[in-house]
Amino acid sequence: MRRRVQLIALDCIIVIAEEGSFLGASRRLGIHHSALSQRVRDLEHSLGTTLFQRRPVGVRPTPAGARLLGSLRRVLTDLDSTLAMVGSAREGQARGSLTNFEAPAPATEFLDAITEVIRSRPDLSLRLMARNAS
Repeated sequence: MRRRVQLIALDCIIVIAEEGSFLGASRRLGIHHSALSQRVRDLEHSLGTTLFQRRPVGVRPTPAGARLLGSLRRVLTDLDSTLAMVGSAREGQARGSLTNFEAPAPATEFLDAITEVIRSRPDLSLRLMARNAS
């Protein structure tokens, strides 16, 4: 069975951790809290672990969730840098003045990490999606 992890679900767990609640995160993300909760439940099911301790006054990452969040923040920062680099290259091509450039080390490390995950986990399907800033 192949698992699918959507980038939006990963973004959601970061917002939930920052807000400390599903309700606060749903307001910030502009989606209904039940839809957000279902998205996280699906991700937890897919990963086979609980990411948040649910309490009446909010949520707190489990140890597994805390480890995922730490790594995820680094990966998404690298991804943002990589996408910005690609955007800059595209703008340079549009102007006809593309200069030689090397990918920054974090971007290269990110791509190497993704490649390693794909090689080591053939049962895992990874899909990266860009999100409009507007």
